[in-house]
Amino acid sequence: MQRLGDIREHFWLTLAMAKHCEVDLAEAMREGHISTAEYADHITRCRACPSPEHCKHWLKNASAGDEPPQYCQNKASFAELANEPA
Repeated sequence: MQRLGDIREHFWLTLAMAKHCEVDLAEAMREGHISTAEYADHITRCRACPSPEHCKHWLKNASAGDEPPQYCQNKASFAELANEPA
């Protein structure tokens, strides 16, 4: 079984990547686009990522509009949520 990364570290990485993708997960949950379980699933998927250091580096150097790296397990979900009507 794969060991998951630190929950606090990946909580903040998930929020940072979501913000980069112009997604507010808390707002998506309030508006009913995701459930609390789906919110938690985003963090769990991030925790399974073997590249948190690469992600930190990518976030630090990313420009507005840059797509998340291919290895981001939340990439598709963030793209979908970014296109949800407000």
